[in-house]
Formats: sequence, C-alpha cells, structure tokens
Amino acid sequence: MRLVRGCGILLVLLWSCVVVDAEPKVVRMKTGERLVGEISSLSTDATLVLESKLLGELRLPRSEILGIEADKPDSAAVGVVVPDKPKPPKKESQQVASKPKPKPKEEPKPVKTIELTQEEVEHIKERRILETLRDLQAPEAWKGDLRMGMNLSKGDKRWTESFARGKLEIDPKGSLNFYRFTGSYTYRQTEKSNGDTYKSTDRYDGTFIYRRSFFDDWFVQNSLGGRVDQIKGIDREVQELVGLGYSFEPTPKFELIFGGGGGVEDFESNSDDTRNGLHPVANIFQEFSWKPLKRTSFVQKFNYYWNPNNTQQYNYVLTAAIRYRITDLLGFEFSFNQDFDNDIGDGSARDDLTLRNAIIVYF
Repeated sequence: MRLVRGCGILLVLLWSCVVVDAEPKVVRMKTGERLVGEISSLSTDATLVLESKLLGELRLPRSEILGIEADKPDSAAVGVVVPDKPKPPKKESQQVASKPKPKPKEEPKPVKTIELTQEEVEHIKERRILETLRDLQAPEAWKGDLRMGMNLSKGDKRWTESFARGKLEIDPKGSLNFYRFTGSYTYRQTEKSNGDTYKSTDRYDGTFIYRRSFFDDWFVQNSLGGRVDQIKGIDREVQELVGLGYSFEPTPKFELIFGGGGGVEDFESNSDDTRNGLHPVANIFQEFSWKPLKRTSFVQKFNYYWNPNNTQQYNYVLTAAIRYRITDLLGFEFSFNQDFDNDIGDGSARDDLTLRNAIIVYF
C-alpha cells in the first residue's frame, strides 16, 4: 500500500511539472484563428506548446501569435478552432477623424458680357490715345519748342501775319555730335488801300544742322537749308554748306558761337534773271544766348550769305528775342526779325522787318 501510495504521489508531481497553466487559454493567431487549450511547460521563447483536448499537443511559433487571453465561460468548446469575428467597418468619420472632407468644386460663375454702342467704343479708343500721348516723354538728350503768334502792321498796305516756328535740338550727354532741326511757316493776309483784303501768298523754310566737336570748343558743321518766300517772289532756294566754328562758353548761362563756311546754292525766282540756277555761296554765322535769370533768356542769331562771283547778290537774316518761361511747359516770346535780300533776281532789294510776339510750348 505504501508503494502504491508513493507511486500516485509521484505521478501527480510529474503531471504538475508538465502542465504549468491548467486554465484554458485562447490563443489568437495572426491568420485570424483562435485556438483554445492549456499552455504546457514545455513551451520555449520561440515555440508555444498548447494542449488541446480535441487536437492534442500543438506547437505554435510565437512569431505567428497575435495574443493570448483567458477563455470566457460562454466560449466555444475547448479545443475547437474558432475564427475571429469580422469587425464592422468603421465609419469614414471614425477612420480618419482629422482629415477634412474635400469641398465640392465650385462651378465657375458665368462671365457677364456688356454690349457697347459704337459711340462708346470710339470714346474708349479716344481716351486710350489721349492717355498714351500724355505718358509720352522726350529723351533727356532732346529739347525744343514750338512758337505760335500773330503780327499786325499799319500803313498804306495793312497786313495780318500768322506764323508758327519750331525747333528741336538733340545733344546727347558725353557725345561729340549735335543735331538741330528748325522750321517755320508764315501766312500773310494783306489789306489794299481801298479796303479789299487778299492773301499775299505765304512762305516757309527749314534747316538741318549737324556739328561734330573736336579740340573741346571747335567743331565742323554741315548745314542743309531751304526756303520758299512767295511774298518776295522766291520760288525756291536750297543751300548745302560745310563750315568750321568755335564755341565760347565761360559759364553755363552764357554762350557765343561763330564760324563760316561755303557750298552751293540752287536759286529760282519768278523773274527771269541770271541769278536763277546753281552757283557757289559763302556764309558766316553767329549765335549768342544768355540766361540772366532762372526763367528769362536772351537769344540772338545772325546769318550772312553771298555769291563769291557776284558780291551784289547777298542776303542776311537777323533775329533777337527775349523769352520768359512761365512753367516747364509754357512761356512767351518777344522778338525782332529782319530778313533782307539785296537781289532776288531782278536787281531790286526786298526787306522784311517784323516785331513778333508768340506763345511758346516747350518739350
């Protein structure tokens, strides 16, 4: 009896050594199955030994085990493989709580079209042209003016004279070149002694001057000019001259220019005379400008032309003017002008002396 009792005690000890955790456990696998059984003491760090009443001893790699939990009383029979119940899908708001729902794209609003009348279209075009002209600016090297005026005369033959004169000078800073364009147009209406009025024709002229500086104050000059003066009976006069000049400028407010040259002249008048045709011409010129005050200036010019083959054929132009600049854009001028021709082709002299006043537009 003692022997039998000892053997029984030994068997109980051996069983307790083999099975450590006799409580049934539920082992959840990564593949989704759940295995129910008792964990054996033969389990290692790499392998879990599960004693299932239905399947016997199961060796499960721990790397494939998702979790181990105690078996609930209402669970399926011990040892039965029970797959995990699929969990209901989460609502979209629960899956990504922080992600805002994309806003639906707004349809572009239709563009309203406004029908304009032809008058409104023309008005818009005119405004654009005016704005473009207003924004125009002349280059810094350019300066010039436009003078417009009227003169009155009394005597045996009263006349009214309207005129416009323009000048543009291009003097690039640091350059040796200088350009000048001048031109004028004069319209004269004459009153006869009996009171009748008539147009005694008109006159116009234009000149282009190019100067190239050298040795600081010296320059060479090329001048191309022409005039039509039907008041005097000159149908055409064109001159091409080349000369040499000197500029004396002791202060920025004072400048004196003088020089001379020669070239050819093409002359034609309404009288039949030997002067008509192409012949040589000589010239001396002088220019003076003084600016005693900030907005006041005095300008004087003199040009003398003669035929070297016939010294009786000559003419000269003398001008002097006082100008006052009211603003950067506007000013006025009082001037004296004498245009004298000793021989216009019929041997008679013609003198035209006028006192002028004009409004000046600067640019």
